[in-house]
This record gives sequence, C-alpha cells and structure tokens, in this order.
Amino acid sequence: MSIFTNKKALLIAGIILIGGVSFGIHANSKQAQAAPAQKINLYETTNLTSLDASKITDGVSSSQLSQVDEGLYRLNKNSNPVNALATKTTVSKNGKTYTINLRHNGRWSDGEKVTANDFVYSWRRTLDPKTKSEFTYLFANFKNASAIMVGKKSPATLGVTATSKYQLKVHLSKPIPYFKKLLSGTTFYPISQKAVEKYGSKYGMTAKKTIYNGPFVLKGWNGTNDNWSLVKNPTYRDHKIVKLAKINYQVIKATSTAYNLYQANKLAMVTLAGEENVQNKDNPELKTLSSGRVGFIQYNEKDKTAANKDLRTAISLTINRQQLVDKILENGSTAAKTFGVHNMLKNPQTGKDFADDAYISSSMAYNIAKAKTLYKTAQKQLGKQQLTLTITCANDDTSQHAATFIQGQLMNHLNGLKVNVRTMPFPSMLTKVSQGDFQLNLTSWGMDSADPTQALTILTSTSNSNMGHYQSKTYDNAMNAADGKDALNPTKRYQDLVDAAKTAVKDQAVTPLYESRSRLLVKSSLHGVIYNKFSGALDFRSTYVK
Repeated sequence: MSIFTNKKALLIAGIILIGGVSFGIHANSKQAQAAPAQKINLYETTNLTSLDASKITDGVSSSQLSQVDEGLYRLNKNSNPVNALATKTTVSKNGKTYTINLRHNGRWSDGEKVTANDFVYSWRRTLDPKTKSEFTYLFANFKNASAIMVGKKSPATLGVTATSKYQLKVHLSKPIPYFKKLLSGTTFYPISQKAVEKYGSKYGMTAKKTIYNGPFVLKGWNGTNDNWSLVKNPTYRDHKIVKLAKINYQVIKATSTAYNLYQANKLAMVTLAGEENVQNKDNPELKTLSSGRVGFIQYNEKDKTAANKDLRTAISLTINRQQLVDKILENGSTAAKTFGVHNMLKNPQTGKDFADDAYISSSMAYNIAKAKTLYKTAQKQLGKQQLTLTITCANDDTSQHAATFIQGQLMNHLNGLKVNVRTMPFPSMLTKVSQGDFQLNLTSWGMDSADPTQALTILTSTSNSNMGHYQSKTYDNAMNAADGKDALNPTKRYQDLVDAAKTAVKDQAVTPLYESRSRLLVKSSLHGVIYNKFSGALDFRSTYVK
C-alpha cells in the first residue's frame, strides 16, 4: 500500500464527507399532518471527479459511487461484510480460491443484467497499466496481479474467471483473511463493458455517460458543476428497501456556511469544525464517527538523531495525547493506543479490541519523568547536550496547530532540545518525505479495510510506504506469519498482529498520536442511515425522513 499514491490517506484532519437536509410538511391544525417528503439535501466539500470504479482517486467520488452502485458485498455498521450481489461464497481449504455465486436479479440502469463478466472486465481493466489506476495495490495478492501491473503479463491472466453467467471464481497467490471486506470497496465494483465501449474515455465523467446498478442513479452532473442529485433507481434489485426519492447535493467548501445552513434547517447533517465542536458538545443531535485513520509521527532512521530509539520513546512519552485531541483537534478524535484504530479486529477468544490488546503504556502513556530519563540517555548516546529536530507537516491549519502543540510539549519538558516546524503544501510534503528530506514527519494514514494489516504493512522492511526505513526482523517475521502460515488460523493470526504492533510501539517505529474522528450533527427527522463504526462511511440505502 503506497503511502503517497493513496489520496484517501495521509491527511491529518478528518475528512468532511457529507451533510443533508430534510423538510417536514405540516398541515394546518384542521387537517391531518401530511407525510414528510422523502427528499434530502446533502453536501460535499469538494467536487465530484469521476464515477469510474477503475479511475476514482478521491473520497468524494468513492462515496458517491457507493450510493449508485454495489459490488459483491457491502459492509454493515460493524464493518462486517454481508451479501450484496453475491448469494453464496465457497472458499477452498487453502484459502486461495473463492467461488462466488451472484444474484440473477442484479440489473444495470440501461436494463442489462449484472453478470460475472462485469466483475472480470472491471478488475482486468483496473489492473491494465493503460488505465493508470491508483489502487492496483489492492489486487496485490490476486494471482498474476503483480506481473500485470508492470506490464509483464496480460490482464487476461488475472486470477479471476466467470465460470458461468452468474458465478465468479477468484484465485489468490496467498490467503487474504479479510478478503470479503476488501471486495466490498468501490475499486472492486463491476463495470459494464458495453457502457465503456459506448462512451469510451468519457465513461464515468458525466452522469449521462455512466450506468448504475445501485440504490440510486446520479442526475445533473456534467463533469464540472458543483451540484447534482441522486434519484431512486427503479431497476435496483432491492428497490423496495430504498425510501428516499431524491438526494440533492451541492459543494460547500466553507464549514461555516454549511453550519449556518444546518441551523436554518436547510441541512440535516453537517460536519463540525473548530469551536462548533465545543458549542455542540451537549447537543442531542451530535454524532461522532471514526475515520479509519491514525495520526502519527514517522521518523527518518537514516538521520542519526531521529534514529535514536531512546529519543523517539522520550518524544512519545512527552506528548500528552489526551490534551492533543481535546484541546487542539477538538473533533472527537481519541488518543491512539497503537499504530491502528479501534474496530479493525476483535480478539477471537475474548472479544477484546485489537487496539486495546496491542497497547503498551510504558511506550505510549504520558510520563514526563521517564521521558526525561530516556532523553538524557539519548543525549549521552549522541554525544550532544543540545539537540535539534525539525517536524515536517502540511500547511493546513489543523496540521500546523498539532505540530506547534507537539513542538511546545517537547521543548518545555526536554531541556536542550530545539524543535523547528517546517510547513508546506501537502503535495510538496509528500515529495520531501519520499525523497528522505525530513527528520520527523507529522502525518496520518487511512485504511482501506477494517484489518490491522492495513496499517501495519507499511512498516515492513519491504514496503514502499516505509519512508522512515524502519527495519526489524522480529516485526517482519510476525507480519509474514500473519499473512502466511497463520493466515487461516484466526487465533494465531491475531496474536501475530498483536506481536507486530507491540514490537513497532516498543521500537517507536512511528509514534501513534490519535485515532481520527469527526463530529456531525444529524437532524432527528432523519432515520435509517447506516454509520460504519470503522470508517465512518454513510449508507443511505435504507434512509428515510420521519
């Protein structure tokens, strides 16, 4: 998983996804109250850019696609996969072959049936280097995928075949314990070859040049405008569950504007920012959603000072994470316990959350006395009483405020330590870090699926995303076991992942800071929204106004 090509990852601030409005229609006192209109108005903070599952690069487009299309599985509120277009899934004993039966009533909005070939075509097209998809890494464990990505093999050799019109067979190079969760993502949605051949390179670039198989169809988007609508799809296989007739979207970039519209009853959802979080802390309409994202400091271990383990641990113990999330972020984020977030995985024996099992207080808890002792040890090891560190981060307000807070914590408690903050536009920061031009980098990582490997993999010695050049045989062995010999044994795999996470924390391979969350207000008239506990993604398939 590339830490720099994944545009859904590496943002320190929570991503504002949506908002909405509902209007209740009230009759006069002498008449019966009319039923509320099943229409709502939602918002995005940036424009929709594509509806092509193979080419989407941003969260807004992915969010929209998840409402107008569906794949083999969808995630429920607990991030557990449930059947969507799939009806039955059979897995071979070695975990490498999946036989998936499809529903016969899946239908595209042009009237054509959704078949197994639509999945085969979609996945091959995504892997084809000509498509230039940014999410080919998600196919890494599919048979022949790695060779296809670099043009050494034809997309036709990908380990997926349509054994019949409504049966799909997938061949993996090694087991993926969370495979169903992975397949629920928009990258694995089907695509109609007929539609792509009809519209060519313009497929998915406007509402009219896209076809749909999900709960809604998209209307009114010409490819550049900042408003559009989702309308109930009459050809959707499960159309009876869909209650909303229409969802109107507009782009609202200013959070204050969206907040004012919410207060004027023109938005039924609004994501809060800054002081709005404090003002609404006791509001009964308040909800807090996870973002499936962990904020952290990564270290350049090719830099002598940053490579000092005792110094890194001293930094970790000097940062008051609770104060960071309560006073600086102020968006519902919580103090990190490990390099990951809650609701990724549960202990198969006890039901305890992975993040809690992987927590090591001696390396993560706020402890100034111990931090000072370790800092003095680091000074002796480095042969310097005066140390200088530079934190590189993006130049958005949240990143800068967090970096300034950390700078103050370190300089106030660790005598002789000078900390500089270097800010720059996000793309420039990525370039500098990828080139190794940093000591400390304040950033975050967003996970594609609810599994600890989605974060932990980037710290393996062979990962292209391991920009800090962390090296640990113990860590690599635990990760290899989790994805190798223990992949099909839930208990052993879980322990492997806990061991890996604890090794990373003991080594301070990175310093986890917070689990990103966002707070939003939701009007009490809106019901049936599915809120994903891991990612915070919203599903409006069963939403209604009451």
